[in-house]
Amino acid sequence: MSFATCLVLACAPSQEAVRVELPVVVDGSGLVDATTDLGWTIHLDTARIATGDLEFTIQGEMHALARLWDLLVPSAVAHPGHYAGGDVTGALPGNFVLDWIAGDGDELGRAELLTGNYHGCNIAFRRADELQADDPLAGHTAHFAGTASKDGQDLPFAAILDLDVGAAVIGAPFDLDIDEGSSDALGLQLRLRDDTSGAALFDGVDFAALDAGDGTPVSIGPGDPAHNLVRRALQSHVFYTVAPL
Repeated sequence: MSFATCLVLACAPSQEAVRVELPVVVDGSGLVDATTDLGWTIHLDTARIATGDLEFTIQGEMHALARLWDLLVPSAVAHPGHYAGGDVTGALPGNFVLDWIAGDGDELGRAELLTGNYHGCNIAFRRADELQADDPLAGHTAHFAGTASKDGQDLPFAAILDLDVGAAVIGAPFDLDIDEGSSDALGLQLRLRDDTSGAALFDGVDFAALDAGDGTPVSIGPGDPAHNLVRRALQSHVFYTVAPL
């Protein structure tokens, strides 16, 4: 008997776990204007992020279900482990472009989850290499465009962000008890500000200092100090939520 077989038998639950399929939907309801630590109020007209697999996690005491999930879903799709204190027992594999404004309400697909009390979601980032060359997101991870306002000054801006290969959000809040009768869609939200910590996605960015003064939009891109600030923030779980719809 192999080591893997022994491990599964040792962790086998007393009864077969139930698998549930639930739709995952882009939910733009959390994307409201927010003020940064430097006093800039951010309004977004574009908010797009290229992602890979979405993983859903149960707390560590449910490790037996995680072992079973490893048998049900190939390891390249779901990676059972202790991510932010939980085990991966659900997944929606694939490549996605999440568009929280133009694509609000779009269904990404149907995630397969084992029943249990969920606490987190992991979001893998990628580069959107499949897009046409004239798309601002093509070859990049995220594209934001909007207006930063402060003291009567309104500055249009555009931000193009590149995240490293393997970058991910680990443990975005997802508090839901899923059983065999569950049918809610799972809404994936992006937020400009975390009400608990007070952190904002564009904290530290002084838009006035980046303004060329010639009427062109403020530009934030790879290599800029402002790019690094926003790129780091984009990987923080506090700016994402998964909630039932």
